[in-house]
Amino acid sequence: MIDAIVLAAGLGTRMGRLKPLIPIEGKPALTVVIGVLREAGIDRPIVVLGHEANRVLSGVDLDGCRIVVNPEPGRGLSSSLRLGLQMVGPTAIGTLVLHVDMPAVRADTIRSVLDAGAAGAKIAAPTHNGRRGFPVYFSHACFDELTPVLQGDKGARDYIATRRGSLTLVPVDDPGSLLDLDRPEDLAEIEGRAQCATSA
Repeated sequence: MIDAIVLAAGLGTRMGRLKPLIPIEGKPALTVVIGVLREAGIDRPIVVLGHEANRVLSGVDLDGCRIVVNPEPGRGLSSSLRLGLQMVGPTAIGTLVLHVDMPAVRADTIRSVLDAGAAGAKIAAPTHNGRRGFPVYFSHACFDELTPVLQGDKGARDYIATRRGSLTLVPVDDPGSLLDLDRPEDLAEIEGRAQCATSA
């Protein structure tokens, strides 16, 4: 079994809006991300909330999710990832980490990364056009090393950079694995890709 962590606690300062509730094709971004995870086979994702958690809980159906609230989301996404790792079940071989601001990732991309983890990868991530994207998989064997080095908004970036020999890259034909809701102009591109996927 592989767990999944959805990081949805951030302040959304650059976006200027509460990211989990940003509508994508009429659905909150967090709803979209959870739906894609479930389509990929993750039924009970761990969702880390923080900034305006009560608004998110009121605006998104999180039935079946395992929820943890970061009381200090201003300390950066590393604090949220640390909380999420603590929620991973003892029987899980690892966890998939996905940000709420990446609602354009496709289910088949997630399944490809999950397959790499199931095949024994310590760390796995998709690549599109030579760029590494999300989600990222970490085996349970990484947790003891990863947790102490998590700092600020870097997340696991530095950890991955020093362990390239343990990183399995999974080529995918999915631009959505690189797209995040960081700025207002990103929303138009993500919604455009969602419309293309719907009409395909």
